[in-house]
Order: sequence, then C-alpha cells, then structure tokens
Amino acid sequence: METRTRWVVGVSLLGVVLFGPGLIELIRLSFKQRRLDHQLTELSTRREQLAREQERLESDSVYVESLIRTTFKLSKPGEYVIPIDSTTSRTATADPTR
Repeated sequence: METRTRWVVGVSLLGVVLFGPGLIELIRLSFKQRRLDHQLTELSTRREQLAREQERLESDSVYVESLIRTTFKLSKPGEYVIPIDSTTSRTATADPTR
C-alpha cells in the first residue's frame, strides 16, 4: 500500500477505536446531509421552473393556446389542419422501386 493510504487507514482505525460507533454515525450523518442538500438544491430548481411555468400559463394566452392545439390536436372553426405523420413522410420520400 501507498504511505498515504496506510496513513488514512491508520487514522480511521484509530478514530473508530477512540470514538467508537459515534464516529461511524457522524460519517453516516454527514453523507446523508450532503445527499439531502443536493436533493434540496434539485427540488428548489424544479420549484422555480414550475413557478415560471405557472406564471406563463396565467399570463400568456398565446402559449396556452399553442399547448392546447398541440396536445389535443384542436383547430379553430373554419381552419384546415393537415396532419404530417413522420411515417407518411418517410414512405413518400422513399425510393418507389424498392
């Protein structure tokens, strides 16, 4: 083993012997706190995204209309909608001799 690795293992074993299970619990809790801090950061970011989306849904009628049109495939009265299916466009451009 490397000198540094031996030193770290030695200090860790000494810490476990001197401080017993309290040191192990302290290490476990510090890892848990880091994980929870990371999760909190992710959730805060997601909350901000959702707040912006809510604001946009409440104030931008053009955005809401486009969402409704694309999600539910709706059109205005008198408007013609020509659906473009990706499989249809592929077969139309494919070589007819195959």
